[in-house]
Amino acid sequence: MLLSSLSLLLLAPIYAAASKASRHHPDDAFYESLTLHPLPDGRMSVLFQFETEFSSPRVLSSTSQSHHSLTPPSLILPLERNNVSELTISFTSGWDQQRSSSSGPLHYESSGGGGEIRGWLKDGDDVEDRWSAVTHALGGLFCAGLGPGDSGENVRTFGNIYPEKRRTSNTTHFLLSHPESHLCTENLTPFLSLLPSKGLSGISSLLAQPGIIFTWASQSEGIEVLMPTSSNDGVWRGWWEGIIDLVDNKGNRKRDFSIEGIFKKKIPKAFPETQQSILRLIKDDSTAITVHPSGKEKTDWIDGKLRDIVEWDLLDQDLIGGDININWDEEKFDYPRHIPPPPITITRTVIDKLASDGTFQITINNNEDIERKAVYSELWPWWVKGWMSEVELTVQGEKRPELIESISYNPSLPPKISTSTIHFNVIIPPKSKLILKIPFSKLTLRYTEHRPDAERGIELPSGILTLLDTIPESRHDPELESERRDSSVAGPDVSRKGNDARKTGRRRIYTNRLLLDVPTPDFSMPYNVIIMSSTVMAVFFGLMQGALTRKWGWVEVPIMKGESGTSSLMHGETKDNKVSVGADTSIVGGYEVVHESGEKDLSKVTIEQSNLVNGDAVT
Repeated sequence: MLLSSLSLLLLAPIYAAASKASRHHPDDAFYESLTLHPLPDGRMSVLFQFETEFSSPRVLSSTSQSHHSLTPPSLILPLERNNVSELTISFTSGWDQQRSSSSGPLHYESSGGGGEIRGWLKDGDDVEDRWSAVTHALGGLFCAGLGPGDSGENVRTFGNIYPEKRRTSNTTHFLLSHPESHLCTENLTPFLSLLPSKGLSGISSLLAQPGIIFTWASQSEGIEVLMPTSSNDGVWRGWWEGIIDLVDNKGNRKRDFSIEGIFKKKIPKAFPETQQSILRLIKDDSTAITVHPSGKEKTDWIDGKLRDIVEWDLLDQDLIGGDININWDEEKFDYPRHIPPPPITITRTVIDKLASDGTFQITINNNEDIERKAVYSELWPWWVKGWMSEVELTVQGEKRPELIESISYNPSLPPKISTSTIHFNVIIPPKSKLILKIPFSKLTLRYTEHRPDAERGIELPSGILTLLDTIPESRHDPELESERRDSSVAGPDVSRKGNDARKTGRRRIYTNRLLLDVPTPDFSMPYNVIIMSSTVMAVFFGLMQGALTRKWGWVEVPIMKGESGTSSLMHGETKDNKVSVGADTSIVGGYEVVHESGEKDLSKVTIEQSNLVNGDAVT
């Protein structure tokens, strides 16, 4: 009894420390949501969002250590050790601005096509090495090549395009684009492992179904991390978005759907540690929608439009294990002949005149009655050389050079490989089509710089149009809800008051990726030379080896007679130490004997030995 009491007394501090470490920090919180946004072309955007607020994991003690509760150490520790203040990683595969009536995915931080990683690091002499360490560590975490192939691929001139969300001093911005990256199941599994729920409960369990998720069309995945400071807690957000078809090709012409119909699961039980679990439906303005069971209705600004939203609290025990049905008040869905375009659309193409020269043609459409100010930015590899003196801007076919307020061009400086960047400050007139043309030349790549599939071409990152006159979206404004209710009664003319293209959180609009052909040498010629040279060398070596190692000579072969007096090893008749044989080969005394037709003197027989005899190759 005394011994057990003493052991408890001695181990009490350890138990207390373990208990304290196991409890979540009171400031740590986890939120999750699922947003459904029907699109005018009969499809629907499905957006999963997860957010974790956390305090500094650093523990004040004599030894360096960190405790993590709801935050993933594999994500936070590389950022903490390399003095990263903010970081964003995004993967996007395709988006149709015209069909979706939206300038981009529903999540505003989604990048252009391919992969993109950007972040802010605290200054220092080793900032390049720290950035490289972070990109390689997270590239291994997401099963994707996020690190730079060369230090010159890092871009530092996009700090104004991606400003800090928390203003700090003495920091450097880095941007690294991978337009060739694509989303796959290898990216989904690491994403789920970062969540506290691990895809086992709550909304994340609906996402943890690769067989369903990867049948969707355009997809986007990303994370954003804001590290904690002395005055703010840390935040890390994750999202996954995809596009599904509500009108299938099996004869069903209605858009009606349910949660179970989409995910093959009923509403799951919420993650125990979550503070909020919300299912959100953004209503379609063109047709009345009925939902069952009913949810909480409200009005919010979303991407320049005042929209009606229905929300369900998935922490409600009455919803767990049930289903939610959404139905349109229509007999069948008719594909619209005209889909309203988004306020701003942008496309990019290449007009090739020669194999070594071309022109980037960027088309920007302003579909609103207001003038917009923006910055258009491009990222080029070192072998693309732009001609700034020949840049041309036209509006409705008329040259308007005065609409370009300024140009910032940072070309690559050989012999060091680096990325060229260019920024145009432009004014976009109302109801106009602006065309920007940038002539360029393709420099010659060295043989070793071509990618394995060189004939396919090389993808260029998406161009970026950054809007400078956006207004933050207001949330839960009573005046807006009153205006929305009045507009629904007054008719369509008044409902237009619920549109303001500048009232959006989308500051950046991306162009499509671009596949650019590059001059390539005849890669078949080196292989032809290698094959021919190898063949000649093989034949020459074989002949020389045979000539140097093969020997000729006479070997005495004794006659071995059996009881009948005939040779047991030779075929034919023997007479006077001679044998009459045909053209044949036999083994005599371990030698390979080549026989010819006629009589031969067995004391002088030519023997060809292919194996080693007494260490020598003899003949």
